[in-house]
Amino acid sequence: MAKIALVSVTLNAVNPMTDYFRKQDPDVEIRNYLDSYLLEKVKREGGINDSSMRRMFDMLSTACGDGADAVLLTCTVFSPYAEYFSSLLSKPVVCPDQAMLREVAAKPGKTAILCTFTGTVDTTRNLYYSCRRSLGREETVDMIVLPEAYAAAAKGDFNTHDAVIKAKAEELDLQYDQIVLAQISMAHVKNQIRPSHAKIYTSPDSAFAAIQKCLRK
Repeated sequence: MAKIALVSVTLNAVNPMTDYFRKQDPDVEIRNYLDSYLLEKVKREGGINDSSMRRMFDMLSTACGDGADAVLLTCTVFSPYAEYFSSLLSKPVVCPDQAMLREVAAKPGKTAILCTFTGTVDTTRNLYYSCRRSLGREETVDMIVLPEAYAAAAKGDFNTHDAVIKAKAEELDLQYDQIVLAQISMAHVKNQIRPSHAKIYTSPDSAFAAIQKCLRK
């Protein structure tokens, strides 16, 4: 039975990814590691610094030390460092965003990426542009931030969080060919959206596929 560690900085990411993995593989053992202050720390300090990197590395190191077969880093803000962390640890650290963004980057037409946390905007945009460059495509995307959804979730009002995301995605439906729900905490809203044109992308599918690939090595 595979032991998968989910390393998160918000409770909003824990349940969606845990539920998704268990639906895909009922036998998988999920171990959750959470530092719920770390995202707020990054926000207050204006980005990732030595202290926040150390806190993240400590969680990842603990997960590996506890016997995880693979580690899923669920936080978009730290996703550019997944390969660096992997190089320092005994187990692979998988970032769910990159596989998703690589798939979207290959699609024709217009793309909108929705975020609820402002701190994920630059990271996600840069990852997407990197994927576009690797394909020889123009670096263009519309980043749309929904801070009211983030604020609602922070207060435990997940109905409002979901409603804000759903409303914006459906408002943008006919304007874009791809709409990305950038954060794992947003992924479950996909099932509530009723698009007539745009395809909706989330990262759990990509994350599960990447973890399975790591386990087969």
